[in-house]
This record gives sequence, structure tokens and C-alpha cells, in this order.
Amino acid sequence: MAIIGYARTLLPVDDVEGQVAVLRDAGARRVFVDAGVPAGRQARPEWEHCLDYLRDGEDTLIVVTADRIARSALQLAETLTLLHSRGIGFRSLSEPVLDTTTDAGTVLRDLLRVVVTLDRAGRAEDTRLGLTHAREVGRVGGRPTVITPELLQAARELRAGGATYTQIATDLGVGKTTIRRALTTETL
Repeated sequence: MAIIGYARTLLPVDDVEGQVAVLRDAGARRVFVDAGVPAGRQARPEWEHCLDYLRDGEDTLIVVTADRIARSALQLAETLTLLHSRGIGFRSLSEPVLDTTTDAGTVLRDLLRVVVTLDRAGRAEDTRLGLTHAREVGRVGGRPTVITPELLQAARELRAGGATYTQIATDLGVGKTTIRRALTTETL
């Protein structure tokens, strides 16, 4: 079983050597470093290399703090679930409770997954309730239309007179796509 480290800094000028030294002192055989890469960014090349390097069922990933690999509880839960599915242990040196190589850490990982699921379900429910309430009071969301009934009638008359969408848009001071959409959706 090998211990593999991962370090990340937000800015390229931040000193990553402190993290690397702590990881090495904790037994990391190899340390992958992303310097100047935010945790929420999709492209973290050394993180991807680290995940590829970790051997399923054998290795343990260590970090100085959990925020090196995740920016939110959701992202942390997803990452821990991925590592668990591959049989890879995880330890955060600054948060000893985040050690999935122990029974307590495994329970915490599962609890974190439940909390994230409940949070996601609560947000979805809140969104549904908010949209329902908005519809009940006459709001439908989205950007307000610039086509008033008067502009729509003027556009109909200009179009019936043979004007192009571009000419109508210029004359009425609105976008060509807006005119086309308003005139074609009313005929459907």
C-alpha cells in the first residue's frame, strides 16, 4: 500500500513547497501538484494524473486539507465516493476525522453523502415551490419581452406590407430575431 499526496495552490505564486513537505513528512511516496489552479475548475491536470496513478484497492490519497481536492461538500462527497468505489483510502491531515481508512472515517463519508443528498433534495423542493408560487402570482421568469402588443401589431402590418424581418427590426428598434420569433410563434 502506497501513500500518495496531492497539493494545490490557488495562485501560481503561492508557495506549494510547504504542502509538499507536510505530505512527504506524512509518508507520501509521490506528490502531485497543481499550482495556480482553483479547486472548482474542471481542468486540474495533476489531479487527473493523480487519479490515474492511484492503484485500485491498494493506495491511500493524502492532502493537507480537504479543500485541496474539493470546493464544496458536494464535490467532496463525490470525490470520496469515487475513491471508495476504487478501494482507495483518503486522509486529510488537517481534518483527522476525514480518514476513510478508519471505521469513523467511513461513517463520516457515508454521513456526508446523506447530508449532500438531503441538501440537494431540499434545494430542488425549494425551487419547485418558488416556481409554483411565482406562477400563482403571475410571474413566469425569464427575461421580460420587449414586444408590446402595439409593437407586435405594427410588426404584423409591416410584414403584411412585404417588409423583411431586418427592415421591421430596424423600423421598430428591436432585434431581428425578436421580430421573427414574435411573428412566427403567434402563427403556430
